[in-house]
Amino acid sequence: MKVGIIGDEPAGPVLAKAWAGAGHELVGVYVESPAAIERVEALLPDIPIAPMAAVAEAAELVVLAVPNDDAELTCAGLADLGLFGPRKIVVHLSPHRGYGILADAAQLGAIPIAMHPLMHFTGTSLDLAVMQNATFVVTTPETYRPIAQALVIELGAEPIELSEPQRAAYAEAYEVATGFSSLVVQQAMSILDEANVELPARLIGPIVRSAVDDALAGPVTPIDPEDAK
Repeated sequence: MKVGIIGDEPAGPVLAKAWAGAGHELVGVYVESPAAIERVEALLPDIPIAPMAAVAEAAELVVLAVPNDDAELTCAGLADLGLFGPRKIVVHLSPHRGYGILADAAQLGAIPIAMHPLMHFTGTSLDLAVMQNATFVVTTPETYRPIAQALVIELGAEPIELSEPQRAAYAEAYEVATGFSSLVVQQAMSILDEANVELPARLIGPIVRSAVDDALAGPVTPIDPEDAK
C-alpha cells in the first residue's frame, strides 16, 4: 500500500519506516515542528514533506500521528475535503478513544482503525528494535480485524484486540497505570536524591520492575473505591 503520515508525534516516522521495510511505499509525510521535521529527515531522508491534504490524497493508508485530542478534528477536516473513500485505511494512535472518532472517514467508505502502540517512541531508529517485542492494542469493526492484525504483524509487533465498548475501560486503566506509576517512581527517587544517593534510578529501576512483574503475575483483585482513595 501507499502510506502517508500526518502529524508531529514521534511514532509517525518510525511506523512509516517499519512499514516501508515490510514492502509498502511511503508517499509523503506532513509535519510542522522543527523537531518533527528533523526526525523525518533522519529516518526518511528520501520521503517528501508535503501538505496535509496532498499526503491524505496520495496515500491508501493514512496514519494520524497527532496529539490525542486532535485525531477526531483532523479526520473530520480531511473528510470534509473529500479525501477519504473505500480505498482508504485511516489509523489513529490515541490510547483514549476507539475507531469511533474516525466516523467521518468511515461514512465515506474508509476503514477506521484505532491502533495504540504500548511503547515509548523516541522517534529514532532505536524504536524499530523495541517494536519487535511490542504490543499494539487495535480496535476496528469486526469485518476489518484481519487488516488491522496484518498491519501490526508487519511491524514485527503483536496485536491485542479490544472492542469499541472496551476502549473506555482501557483508556481509564491506561491513565491510572501511567499516572500512578510515574508519581510513585518519582517519589521514590526523590527520597534517595534528598539523601544524596547517586543514580537513584539505577537503584529504583530493578525494584519497580520486580514489583510490576509480581503484580502482573498475580490474580486480579477487585479494588474497593474507598480503598483507592
